[in-house]
Amino acid sequence: MTGYEDYDDIHLATVIIQWRDKETAARESRQRLEHELQRRLEARGAMELPHPDLVVKLEYPSPVYDVGKLAALREHLPEDLLLETKAWTPEHLETNLVPEKYDARVFRTWGKKYGDEVGAVIEGAKLPGGPPRLRVTEKVQ
Repeated sequence: MTGYEDYDDIHLATVIIQWRDKETAARESRQRLEHELQRRLEARGAMELPHPDLVVKLEYPSPVYDVGKLAALREHLPEDLLLETKAWTPEHLETNLVPEKYDARVFRTWGKKYGDEVGAVIEGAKLPGGPPRLRVTEKVQ
């Protein structure tokens, strides 16, 4: 028993949309609250909020560097240091084994085009799909 046995299908679909709208509103409200708290922390130069029950931190992503500008490091530091510490890897060619792959957008019509034997191979290679996913959306008026 799920508790929804008394609901007809129309009512179930309506309730799903109502909950989706509530989730959207809650997510938007949470994002506004997060933005305000982040603004306050940044305004006072804080990285953390001392909260009795929560860990609240501003986490900044790792910086990205301009490789062209970093080349100047080789003018200031010995190349051996850069190589030994693996701080720098010179440009080089790599050869990688790429596994074979097929594009279903191309071959899926070949059974009709090239005959039953080709179609049987394609059909025999088909794997079962996953479970269906219910999608409930509002109609576009």
